[in-house]
Amino acid sequence: MMNELYILGELMENSKTAYRLRQSMQVSLGRHRKISFGVIYPLFERLEKEGYITLKVQGDDKRSTKLAAITKKGEVRFLELMYAPVPEGAHTDDIFQIKLDSMQHLPLTDQQGLLDQYMNEQIAIVNDCQTELEHLKKHEHKDHWYAAQKMQLRLRQAQVTEQWIQGFKVALEKNGGFQSND
Repeated sequence: MMNELYILGELMENSKTAYRLRQSMQVSLGRHRKISFGVIYPLFERLEKEGYITLKVQGDDKRSTKLAAITKKGEVRFLELMYAPVPEGAHTDDIFQIKLDSMQHLPLTDQQGLLDQYMNEQIAIVNDCQTELEHLKKHEHKDHWYAAQKMQLRLRQAQVTEQWIQGFKVALEKNGGFQSND
């Protein structure tokens, strides 16, 4: 779901090559996330076979590239994925990040709803961290001190994300969506 959603979301903006999609996905998900062409190319083929994208060969030499473009069917699939619940697991935050990156294609009320879902995820993280910190404090030990330091980091990250979500929601309400800074 995650890679498909990312590719379709990026193609909602304009056509792109596999190289460009791979680059932008790595930046979007974090510089240490390595997305291989062994993931991208088979996904391109599947998306084309299912009618979600078209692939057009550019160039006629050994360095020819395929330019991917989304189809109407692909736009419908993109929206299905955007409205699908975010599964809990190792990639939960990545999926939220991808949805946040593409949420401009949703109505404003649905953008707010997505931010509410992300806020609920952060609240759960804060609660989990606070519970664990209380447990570690009750059972003081050298190893627990180090674990508590790491837990404080995770807690603060979630709290900063909560603040960011609140600010973003205010900006959306104030501006009614995207407003150019020009």
